[in-house]
Amino acid sequence: MLTPEALQRLQRYNFDLLAREEPNGRRRLRYFALAHLKDGKSYTEVAAALRTTRHTVARWERWFERDGLKGLGSKPRYWCNQRLPREQEEAFRVAIEQLQQVRPGGRIRGEDIRELLAQQFDVAYSLNGVYELLKRLGIVWISARSRSPYAAPVKQADFEKKSPAGSAGSATR
Repeated sequence: MLTPEALQRLQRYNFDLLAREEPNGRRRLRYFALAHLKDGKSYTEVAAALRTTRHTVARWERWFERDGLKGLGSKPRYWCNQRLPREQEEAFRVAIEQLQQVRPGGRIRGEDIRELLAQQFDVAYSLNGVYELLKRLGIVWISARSRSPYAAPVKQADFEKKSPAGSAGSATR
């Protein structure tokens, strides 16, 4: 049950009117819960009426006590926030290209990009989050390859010149 002081704070607001004017469904449901509490119902009764748990109703009431009406708004969810700020996306692209150039051989792996994000941009990503970030930015990670440390560019150029036109090694396909 609510304390007399909490009930008195609820009396200042017309939650029914606020709920009718509220376009956000979550916030509207929270207003309805506080309207029921204002009418003297218990957390359990309010939860049954709104088909939620009494712990949720108590949490909404605590948010209202702590922050007033603005405390009933949507809370940021940590899994929805982009960890790499949009301002740093271009710098991230450049850093990936530099990582490809510097890499002595083999592909850049997701784990390498994850370490790059942690060291240079001070953001923590899961491996799956790295691939989602690359997808969102339009970076094709599988084609991101560095040069082999054993590659001989001069010999490759000679090979391409000597190959017959239209063959697999030819520069003109």
